[in-house]
Amino acid sequence: MPLRFGLIGCGEIGKLRAAALARLGPNRLVAVCDADGARVSALAAASRCAAEQDWRVLASRSDVDAVIVSTPPHLHAEMAVAALENGKHVLCEKPLARDSTECRRMIAAAAKAGRTLATGFNYRFYPSVEKARALLDSGIIGELDHIRSYAGYSATAHHQAWLHDVSIMGGGALRDNGIHLIDLTRWFLGEVAEASGRASNAVWGFPGCEDNGFLHLRGVNGRIAALQASWTEWAGYRFEINIYGSLGAIRLRCFPMITEVVASATRGGTTGKQVWRFPYVHLMEHLRSYRWVVIESFVKEFHAFDRAISGQPSALATGVDGLRTIELAEAAILV
Repeated sequence: MPLRFGLIGCGEIGKLRAAALARLGPNRLVAVCDADGARVSALAAASRCAAEQDWRVLASRSDVDAVIVSTPPHLHAEMAVAALENGKHVLCEKPLARDSTECRRMIAAAAKAGRTLATGFNYRFYPSVEKARALLDSGIIGELDHIRSYAGYSATAHHQAWLHDVSIMGGGALRDNGIHLIDLTRWFLGEVAEASGRASNAVWGFPGCEDNGFLHLRGVNGRIAALQASWTEWAGYRFEINIYGSLGAIRLRCFPMITEVVASATRGGTTGKQVWRFPYVHLMEHLRSYRWVVIESFVKEFHAFDRAISGQPSALATGVDGLRTIELAEAAILV
């Protein structure tokens, strides 16, 4: 059954969400909402849909089946809970909320309403990540042993003040660029049984927001992982995950998208290497910027959202996935 969407938040990500929805055939965008009147009017005109000034009105519209919450995190819980209580499915951008208490409120509201709550972890649908997932599932590197992952850029790259405001974000790098990293590390590792970590903010000094956060994880399967999220990567954006097994290793990167595997048929045997560079993705990223890649991932994520609602298997990140990433981020003690 086609879904009719309402979008709360017409900023940069909201516009990319609208662009992805325009490609979804029978699914369509019915209404958009934003506190900025000019912004909501512009997106409504471009999307040929209704413009709402009050998000509560959008969340209660009878012609809306699902609501996308694309606002700063301090608004996520209130907006998502209201939409769920109005019987709407919800796809909420990352991080799901500022803290685990807010996440649990959202999950409880979804359970009570019998509706789907999803977290916008669109990195799961990037080509390099999808390829790494398929390689790991194929058994080419044998039994999983450990994971080492890193995401970093300079805080000056994303200089909006609210990104560095603990009252809005709930924390720093681990909830910003690091939240995708936490989700994917956990997705590859399996459910986490133990987590510990440390964080520091000696460089930028944003109150309550870490410049660098480090986590050590142990999965319920006994495998381990180490990850770092950073706002002090001076060389530019870096995102990579290294997955090690008994027969080899998988390495994935984003921007540019690259996946490689080094593996042998026997433990300690001669290794061979394969590399996937996704040339068409690189070309389109060059021609149309990273936004093209993001829109492509959103299209796949919306398809996964449809499947999840209908009870089919899906790579979609759930509300519980969003909660677990925040719980893990909370394990890093700011020193």
